[in-house]
Formats: sequence, structure tokens, C-alpha cells
Amino acid sequence: MTVLHAGIATFLGASCVSPERVALEEAQATVAVLGLPDDTTTVTRPGASHGPRAIREASSHFAFGGTYHFDYGVTISDHETVVDCGDVNPVAGNAARTFERAEAALAEIHSAGAFPVLLGGDHATLIPGARAAARAMSGRMGLVMLDTHLDTAPDIDGEELSHCSPVHRVLDLDNVDGTNVAIIGAHGAANPKLELDVAEAHGVHVFSVRDIDRLGIGSVARQALEAVSDGTDGVYLSFDIDVLDGAFAWGTCGPELGGMTGREVVQALEILTRANLIAMDCVEVAPFLDPSGNTARVGARVVLDVLAGRLAAGD
Repeated sequence: MTVLHAGIATFLGASCVSPERVALEEAQATVAVLGLPDDTTTVTRPGASHGPRAIREASSHFAFGGTYHFDYGVTISDHETVVDCGDVNPVAGNAARTFERAEAALAEIHSAGAFPVLLGGDHATLIPGARAAARAMSGRMGLVMLDTHLDTAPDIDGEELSHCSPVHRVLDLDNVDGTNVAIIGAHGAANPKLELDVAEAHGVHVFSVRDIDRLGIGSVARQALEAVSDGTDGVYLSFDIDVLDGAFAWGTCGPELGGMTGREVVQALEILTRANLIAMDCVEVAPFLDPSGNTARVGARVVLDVLAGRLAAGD
């Protein structure tokens, strides 16, 4: 019997396992959840540091029934051993040291052969997530990001570790080419022209909400899938909850009017999980900005869709 509200709040009620290779191998972990409760690089509203805990608590509602996903016809627990590695302990006011700690934990997860699920935190979470994944690979890495914002800023007032700059830091990696990077869902009045110029200069594929309206989400997701998979050995998936219209997920630091719908996100993930995904993150859930708890629930659902989609794609 699944217990919904008792005990420690781990993702899907998973066992707690230290983010160390030996412990993960002993647990036979195939999926490892790791929280990065840090939002010290945000330039908008704070609150995403509470995201990992809120997503874990919300996930308990999906654990009821044995993690069966109706849309994909798979029971995740029949195929995956999901463990929860707890949270990285952030260093207050020092993003560089915080990210070093995250990268070290993620390196252990990769070395154990488990699929890392990184819960943010602000979108700078992508920086250590992508760095660790890139180091764990022998070939080229692709990146697909669902986000309202481009996040390609070179820096913010000289600071290169920012939630406005994670894509630029990914482009800095030796085994990432801009032509293997795709951003889905960009729109609105909070994308500086400089960030679009950076994306275009690196050959990044940008699919705006207007492109989704014009082409359909299926076509956009398939084009993105082709771009990030072309010549790469693995793809990192980054999901910023603010890609959704503010009406669907208002508990985030930079919500926008006119974003993607929930159904478009579900359809996109079904296609994107056909990629050879090597890691993922879900970021920018700020639960105190959404008293209903809905945004955290959406974050948990995104992770579940990725896990189930990977299984269905492998059939």
C-alpha cells in the first residue's frame, strides 16, 4: 500500500541513497534524484531554492497506484529503481563552490550508471548539470531546453554564473556545438536582443511560441529532436517551469503571459524523450509564490513524463 502523507518526503517515496558510486551501485539505482536548493543567482523574484522539497512532496500524489503512467502504458517502478540522493548543500553567496559540490555528486551518479534527475533551484542549476554530463561522455552532447527565456547572456554585470547565462555556459563546453542546442518556447518581453544575437551567432535553434502556433508543437519538437541528436552521443534535457503560461504555473520567479499550454508540454516531452537522454533538470519552481501547490505538482509531472517517455521510447 502506498503511503501518501507519512514519512520522509522523497521523490515518489524512493529510498534515500547517498550520492556515492558504491552506495548507488549497491542500491542498483537506475534513476537518481538530486536537489540543488539554490536561487542565489536569480535577478528576478527569489523562492526557487524551495523547489526541490516542494516537487518531492507533490510527487507523493503520483506514487499512489504504483507509478503507473496512463499515457505511456508503463509502470515506472517495474523498470526503474529510483532513489533519492537528497540535496546538495549550497554555499551561501558562492555559486562557484555550490556548483562544484553539485558536479561532484552528479559525477558519482553518472559513474554508477544511473540517470540523474536534478531538481532546482534557479536555472543556473543547468550549469553544473551540463558540466557533469559533458564530462561523463566521450563524444558530443546536445541540449534541448524548454524555457520562456533564452538564457544565453554572456554574463550579468561581469558575473558568469547566473540563471540568465546557463546556455552560454553550456556553449562554453568543449564537446557542445551550438547547432546541437535547441530552445523551445521562447517569447515575451524579457528576452534582451543581445541574448538572441548570441543564440544566432552560435547556430542555436530557437523555436518561439509563435513558431509553435504556426507549425504545431509536434513539428517543433521533432525539429528540435533532430537538431540535438545530429552527431551527438547523448542529450541533456532542461525544463524551466516558466515555459508554461503563467495561468498553468504561476509559482515561478519570472512567469510570463502567453507561454506554452500544459497539453503542448506533454506532447513535446513525448517526442523529445525519444532522444538519447543522459540527464535532465526541472527548475524555477518557487512554491511560496503558488499557495495552491499546483506549480510543484506540474514539476513532478514533468519528471514522471520524462521517465515514462524514456521507457516507452526504449520499447
